[in-house]
Amino acid sequence: MEDKQYEMIGSDGEQYGPFTIQQLQDTLSQDRANAQTQIRETGTEAWQPLGQVLGNQSIENFSEYREAILTGNRRLDVGLAFSQGSELFKAHMGILIGSFLLFMLLIMATASVPFIGSCVQITLQGPLTGGFFILILNLVRTGAASIGDLFKGFESFGGLFLVTLAQTLIVTLVILPGVALMIGGFVMEVDFGDLEGQNEEAVLKALGAGLLHPLTILGFLSMILLSIISYTLIFFPLPLLADRKLGFGEAFGLGFQVSKRNFFPIFKLIIIGSLVMAVSLIPCGLGLIFAGPWFYAVMAQAYEQMFSPSSVALQSEE
Repeated sequence: MEDKQYEMIGSDGEQYGPFTIQQLQDTLSQDRANAQTQIRETGTEAWQPLGQVLGNQSIENFSEYREAILTGNRRLDVGLAFSQGSELFKAHMGILIGSFLLFMLLIMATASVPFIGSCVQITLQGPLTGGFFILILNLVRTGAASIGDLFKGFESFGGLFLVTLAQTLIVTLVILPGVALMIGGFVMEVDFGDLEGQNEEAVLKALGAGLLHPLTILGFLSMILLSIISYTLIFFPLPLLADRKLGFGEAFGLGFQVSKRNFFPIFKLIIIGSLVMAVSLIPCGLGLIFAGPWFYAVMAQAYEQMFSPSSVALQSEE
């Protein structure tokens, strides 16, 4: 299929072109244009921001895209991700908080469905999370988004569901050693036979001693550490699939490879973000209203650093 051609309004107000999508991407990466630069498809009248057009691209040749991402020596700049994410949050606080509240409301509502709540939640969590990332990436690339973007993840429902299911299973399996340590420490400390006939105060004291057993504490800390390590390696397949419409295997494989290469920066990013989220829960959880969308904005900026295509064959979605 013949590549589409585009025209562009330069910084001097003059019209230039024609350009292919790849040439436009090169122009953007070389700072000769920005996300707000106006372009239009040759032969049409409607002008659009360059970031919006490039943001709506699917991968035509995954092998070329994968090679460009993996050979480009892309390293995550943690400080830049936090800085850009914070600026994005401040600039678009209203829609980010509003969409995050709707996102959380839908997740909690599905979880409360009698008998099948957990199944419904895990089924919808992937598409909703993917949609939230699409919304944030639209803000990053074009400075504009709508609440409706939150539901665009359902366009890749199957893949996003599989990614979420795989992430859940992997993390569950990885933290099992920590769970075993917790149970072992608790059982070693608490003699349940001796609790029979004891008053409430004695029972609570015994249970408290079990929770404070060194093995129980070690198991709890191991669970946290192992879960963070897991998410460090498998977090980005979800936004990659939602954004670039890749297959499940393509997104998971490429996401894992790039994350492995950037393990320590991503680990640092998630550790800091998790601490901020934990602190935000102290005032009755109200801080999460701000910390949640802020952290997603930071992760979206990190994603852009590592996965935004440069000189990669792209094709406009029909």
